[in-house]
Amino acid sequence: MKPTTFKNILSFIFLATIVGYLIPNIYENITSTYIPVSSNTVIALLLLNLTLLYWIVIFKNRLKDAREKTQDISKRKSPPHPLVAARTVALAFAGSRAASLILGFYLGAVLNFLPNLDLSPIRSRFSVSLAIIALSAVLLGLSLWLEKICRIKDSDDKPGDNASFA
Repeated sequence: MKPTTFKNILSFIFLATIVGYLIPNIYENITSTYIPVSSNTVIALLLLNLTLLYWIVIFKNRLKDAREKTQDISKRKSPPHPLVAARTVALAFAGSRAASLILGFYLGAVLNFLPNLDLSPIRSRFSVSLAIIALSAVLLGLSLWLEKICRIKDSDDKPGDNASFA
């Protein structure tokens, strides 16, 4: 599997920004109200970020303890099971893509809200959308960090090549 590239992230953000700009316009034309932005999304993203950070710390420590060569073999902790490692890589991939889509969608919504920022309902939606953008950027960073932790060097890799994943 190839690691997530900056080009992938930007393409997801760009497409989601277009959708995030158009959906509030369509919603407003159909319902004559502004699209709601839930503060529960902020709470969900905060919990997701904390949980992912907790998993990163646990997984990184297990990998480090398993690779520790100075310890006696009998005292070394066992490495993560291969299925756990594979699921962790899948989690990192999904997290980076989902975070890019969330960030792009709410960026488009913020761009849609800018002309009407003097209205109080739009101001509250705007601030919640900015919080969602910030938390999705944190999720993107955590997912990319987890992806980096999961990379292993193959024996046939040359220096500078993309590494494969655990």
